[in-house]
Amino acid sequence: MKNLNNTMFAIVDVETTGGSPSFDRITEVAVLVHNGKRIIESFSSLINPQQEIDPFVMALTGISNEMVEDAPLFEDVYPVFEELTRDKILVAHNVRFDYGMIRREYKRMDRRFQRKHLCTVKLARKIFPGLRSYSLGTLCKNLEIPIMNRHRAYGDAEATTVLFEKLLFNDRKELIYSELENELSEQLLPPNLSKHVIDDLPEDTGVYYFLNQQNKILYIGKSLNIRQRIISHFSNDLKKARYAELKKNIYSVNYELAGNDLIAQLIESAEIKKYMPPFNRALRRKKYRYGIYVKEDQLGLKKFEIGPMRLEEKPLILCTTKRSAELTHERLEKKHQLKIFKQLMSLSYKNEERSIKVRKIYEERMKRAIEDQEYPHENFFIVGEGLRSSERSIVCIEQSEYKGFGYIDNGIQTNRPDELKEFIQFGFDTPDVKRIIKRWIKKNRSTSIIKY
Repeated sequence: MKNLNNTMFAIVDVETTGGSPSFDRITEVAVLVHNGKRIIESFSSLINPQQEIDPFVMALTGISNEMVEDAPLFEDVYPVFEELTRDKILVAHNVRFDYGMIRREYKRMDRRFQRKHLCTVKLARKIFPGLRSYSLGTLCKNLEIPIMNRHRAYGDAEATTVLFEKLLFNDRKELIYSELENELSEQLLPPNLSKHVIDDLPEDTGVYYFLNQQNKILYIGKSLNIRQRIISHFSNDLKKARYAELKKNIYSVNYELAGNDLIAQLIESAEIKKYMPPFNRALRRKKYRYGIYVKEDQLGLKKFEIGPMRLEEKPLILCTTKRSAELTHERLEKKHQLKIFKQLMSLSYKNEERSIKVRKIYEERMKRAIEDQEYPHENFFIVGEGLRSSERSIVCIEQSEYKGFGYIDNGIQTNRPDELKEFIQFGFDTPDVKRIIKRWIKKNRSTSIIKY
């Protein structure tokens, strides 16, 4: 392939303690440097992950805690790994996983890992279409590639190398070249934005801003990978007719790193409400004129009641209009089957035993419906990753209200609320913020929480 002459590749595989780049660590790494024709250099090593290996993964890879106990740390092999992969195209089978794990190890050293990369799964689907499976094992079987030491870093990297050579040889349409060169075609860029701006964007979690010629913010977004999300905007989203006006007015891109997705979402929500960008529809400032309140009827049963906002009483749920309050109320009653049990209570009124039983079920469902709208605790901090490995982020909820977020150095060992609050930047509590935080806690069950 003449277009890939003199291109160097680093074919990589990692084994890990588990499947989550956020929490798991690398236990073994292999790099095979390839010049497009053959391997010219290689390196592999076990890595001490400084944490326990998941038993399932241990059985799959054969790498035990004892095997890595005296192995080097990733930071010890970093100089070799950096040298072998620098200025090369990173290649891996399911590259997103390997690339993500490596990026996390670099972040722990307060370094940035950013390489052009190719995925042999994605390429195999295009060059060898119609196969039942594109797992490394199945591909090797179908393409008669010998694979030794399956699920070990060097064995899988070696098999991936042979697979990559077959992809290069069979790539009649030069799809690999297109994949590399057309990550973001010049024709897809906004006319007033330089490609160098995109090349310099970080592959980190944070918030990004599209600005016009007068530096006015047109659009705000957030992503786990700022660069890839912006490329996705220009490659896909901004092709749509309704974004034509936005695309032609983008002159520059700014960003703010966040450390983790929760902080990014909180920054995005606050910034959209602050600047009211014309091309953001969600999360803009809203006027909440109605609320859903919790009341008691004449029988002492709690119920939901819709009413206009009142200074003297805080609603359970804020709503912009009476109609949105009615729809929210309907969804609540349907989700928790409250209306059904209200009807059953009226039908069972003459049967005392049954009436008591139905009432108890109703009260339990009503309690669950109320709790579903509240935070799990009244006062707590959510602890997460910081901007650097030497710090952590904290989000403060006090008296069931969001107070803001901040970053604290890992060297400051305290869980005292008064001391933690000193690091908090004030933030406005809104229904959007409450939804973001509640959804985060529900989705991330292992989130570290400090109650007080």
